[in-house]
Amino acid sequence: MISLVIYTIIIIVLWFGYHLMTHQALAGSERENTILAAVNLTQQISAELKHMNTVASVIAGSDFVQDFLSEQDTAAYYEKAITVSEIVRRIAYPISSADSVITINENGRFFRFTGGLSNHAIENLFLEYRNEGAVYTIVESDDLLYFCHIVPVYDYSSGTPVRLGQVAMLAGLDKTRRMLGDGIDSAVIQGGAVILSNNPNLEGMPIADVESLYGVVSIAPIEATALSVAAAIPRDALFPESALFAAATVTALCLLLSMIIVLYRYQSSHFIRPMASIIAGVREIGGGSMTRLPETGFGDFDALVADINKMLDRRAKYNAALTAQRQKLFDAEIARKNMRMSLLAVQMDAHFVVNTLKNLKRLSEKGMSEESARMAEGLAAILQHRYAGDALVNVFDEFQILRQYIDIMNIRFGGRFSILYDVEDSLEACVMPGLILQPIVENALTHGLQSKEHDALLVIKGFIRDNVVIFEVSDNGGGIEPEKLKAVRESLAQTNLSDFPEPGLRGVALVNIQRRIHISCGGDYGITIESTPQKGTKLIVSLPVISE
Repeated sequence: MISLVIYTIIIIVLWFGYHLMTHQALAGSERENTILAAVNLTQQISAELKHMNTVASVIAGSDFVQDFLSEQDTAAYYEKAITVSEIVRRIAYPISSADSVITINENGRFFRFTGGLSNHAIENLFLEYRNEGAVYTIVESDDLLYFCHIVPVYDYSSGTPVRLGQVAMLAGLDKTRRMLGDGIDSAVIQGGAVILSNNPNLEGMPIADVESLYGVVSIAPIEATALSVAAAIPRDALFPESALFAAATVTALCLLLSMIIVLYRYQSSHFIRPMASIIAGVREIGGGSMTRLPETGFGDFDALVADINKMLDRRAKYNAALTAQRQKLFDAEIARKNMRMSLLAVQMDAHFVVNTLKNLKRLSEKGMSEESARMAEGLAAILQHRYAGDALVNVFDEFQILRQYIDIMNIRFGGRFSILYDVEDSLEACVMPGLILQPIVENALTHGLQSKEHDALLVIKGFIRDNVVIFEVSDNGGGIEPEKLKAVRESLAQTNLSDFPEPGLRGVALVNIQRRIHISCGGDYGITIESTPQKGTKLIVSLPVISE
């Protein structure tokens, strides 16, 4: 479909490009014709002006004309006029279309050889140009416009030129209008305005208005004059077939659009809709709402649907087998993890029970039966709590058991320990693995504070920071020497999830706890230890927030 649209766009662009190129070519041809017409008109009018200039110059240079203009006697003046008339007849009319040939002497006395120009018009002509040299212009005389060419007449016989008068030749502009022809609109321009045109509507119009009115205007100056000739072509004449061409373009465009619609409908019903149905079905299969594709009703596409459904069937069988295999592996891993946790718990319980029994033995040997009874009662409560439920216990329940254990240890050591609890109330809604804090407290009492006779203090804190449960167990005992502290930290850091508990019950408390936390909570949690000799030790336990 996209290729069809692109192909149509290319055809339309080429069509309009052809239209534009043709239009420009025809317009250029018309422009050239206009320029050629203007040049031809200029040449014709210039030739006429040259003829008038030649005739006027020949007449002005004739000795008979000079003698005629200088004659003062009236009878002799008119006799000589006959001779000059013959000269004008023989010279002017074979090569010139002048309507009037007039001579005027310096006193304003004129003689009209041809034409019907009034005396008043001739007198005005004399007064306006009596002191001018050669003049070529357009004048209005007797309400008519004329091309006027005036040539001064001089007497050179004395060595110094003496002006005797002038020869004036006038040709009516109507003759020039006929020279402009009837093909295209032509005009003679003077002073930025049309003074003569074969289209009377243009006469008197500024040339700027003419240029805005026509499609093409070509202007050529007339040599040695202040006149110009213009040829103009209307916009609708530049390309008279443009409307037909535009109609053909629109028709072709409509046909192309109709073809696109027909092809689109065909493709939509036979290709796009079936393919869209298949794509939608595949998406629904991916979303889990379908397991097989429905048939489209088109043979080629239904063959594709059948292949896809076969592939889906094979995938379903493979996924079922894979799921069963993964379940077996998962069950085996859970069993392995539970076994490891059980071994660690058994080892931890055994470690705790052995230590407690040793303490009972010492109390019994000292005859402290009442204290032995309280310790035995506490041991029973702890063991009952340990094996009563799940591996995860409520944090406050864990602290309740921890208090009983600390009471037992205080009995053993004669009440030398002071205990400070600082646990946030928010931990009441959380659970944690059991027997995590008791071994840490036991280490603090038996190793950190055992040698301290006075002011022995154990601080136990519990709080939540950044969605992590933090327990801090601090003592003010003798601390741990740097080398031993380093060894303890390395043993905690090297705890491997795949390792099983080390045999025996000595020196396994912290490593055991670290393994249990890693197994049940992940490697991001665990134990860190800080200690300064002669100042005390702090163990920090981090656990995830697990709501009860």
